[in-house]
Amino acid sequence: MKRILTAALVLLLAAAPLAAQKKAETKLYERTLSKPSVEAFDKFLKKYPSSVYAPDILARKDTLLNISPYDMAQAAAIAGPLLPGDAVFRAIADRREAVDRIYAVCLSGEGLALDQVRIVTFRDGRNGWEQEGVYDAPASDAEGMSSREFVDDSSVVTIRGTRFLFFNYLMSGDDPALQTYVAAAYAPQTDDFGCVSFRGKDVRGSGHVPPYHLLGRSDEALLSGMDRPWMRLLVKNIHDNPWLEEIPENLYLTDAAIDWWREQNPDAITTATHLKFNILQEESSLVEEYKNAKGKKNSSKYTAAMFDHRGYTVIVVYQKADENYVLAWAEPECKDHYRDRLLNSIAFDDANTLAMSYYHGNRTFKYRLNLTSKNLRR
Repeated sequence: MKRILTAALVLLLAAAPLAAQKKAETKLYERTLSKPSVEAFDKFLKKYPSSVYAPDILARKDTLLNISPYDMAQAAAIAGPLLPGDAVFRAIADRREAVDRIYAVCLSGEGLALDQVRIVTFRDGRNGWEQEGVYDAPASDAEGMSSREFVDDSSVVTIRGTRFLFFNYLMSGDDPALQTYVAAAYAPQTDDFGCVSFRGKDVRGSGHVPPYHLLGRSDEALLSGMDRPWMRLLVKNIHDNPWLEEIPENLYLTDAAIDWWREQNPDAITTATHLKFNILQEESSLVEEYKNAKGKKNSSKYTAAMFDHRGYTVIVVYQKADENYVLAWAEPECKDHYRDRLLNSIAFDDANTLAMSYYHGNRTFKYRLNLTSKNLRR
């Protein structure tokens, strides 16, 4: 028993200074939290670097130095009055080394092209919030587009310790049936910016919410940096969006080819005397339909087929010299044979000239298209 009491006394005496030290740590910890500052946190860590409170102190210090107190709504409220009155923007706040900044990502601004977004930086300094910088970042291809607007919700997502502003916008063009949906992300900490676009035809009905329903394809296959998790998340957001319907590549290539032909030959049906052809990719469904078409017409230089496909009456020509398939003609498919003009048949007048025979009510007429010169006679 005496040995047990002696051992207990030794342990008690050894623990006394430890208990006193713990009490001192706790008092300083509580005093530090009552008036938090970087200086107070550094003072505690210098005195008790191995304290059980050290991880908490370090986390609180990092919050003061690098975690912004402003959410998206507050960031927008700060940036709004500092931007032009008609600015279309989304905002994200950031803090680094105790310096607060607001980044406004704008879709509008003087001199800003539709294939760019403008990132305006505001810094909180001695005189309040002031503009620190402006950068016009390359964004999605805007060919054929004439306007854009933010759509869907924006959000702040933290990926591997980096905060990203995720936002989406919709571009529309002169052709109201064509639109491009863009999913984009920006990280103030690293200045990373990237986007994934989905281009297609607007197939929504009247009163549809949201203001888009696209049938088309995304550009993910053309993008670099897909090893980055935030880029993969953008692609996932495109795939998970029920209003972005992906069509098979062969049909997408066909729609793109027909759209290009009609854009390049807007007066083909009325007054044009010269046309532009486009070479078709082998994967296009137009090439597949050509190969399966019956009644092909031959000359020494060309083989031509006429058929209805994807809502258009088309003429696809195989050029024997270079073994390319080209789209030579495309017009909306005739829906009423009694009232609308109908491209009824084709035939070669000579090695180069393709005659196109029409019915329009009781009237018949022909166009003659030279496949070499691409000149059109009516």
